[in-house]
Amino acid sequence: MSEANVELAREYFAAFNAGGLDATEDLRHPEIEAFDPPDFPDASRYAGEAAVRELVESYLELGWDGQFHDPEFLDAGDEVAVVWQMKGQSAHGGGFPVEATMVHVCAFENGKLRGIRQFLSRAEGIEAAGLQE
Repeated sequence: MSEANVELAREYFAAFNAGGLDATEDLRHPEIEAFDPPDFPDASRYAGEAAVRELVESYLELGWDGQFHDPEFLDAGDEVAVVWQMKGQSAHGGGFPVEATMVHVCAFENGKLRGIRQFLSRAEGIEAAGLQE
């Protein structure tokens, strides 16, 4: 099952990079959930299509360029840790460049993306997925 989940993650991230959130609609579970990085102030859970769409749109409004750069897919058993580079230009404070390593720990159910836990560092995301460097 884990190899199948890695392939599902590859398909999802490639579709998003090619056509944005709309291009991944058929690849998301109807009860999708996303979680803010745990060290965010007031970290939240986003449940359902509308909430996840709003979350993604908020990142775009902040200046994310909408691309998952250089994704690396790590098999974590029932989950897949996707390490990627976020790039963009801050929408506030003069448009300075923004670049960060992000990790999405993805869970799948019935062949669709069911959950995304977000982390702001490779080490934190890898540990959360139960992996070691």
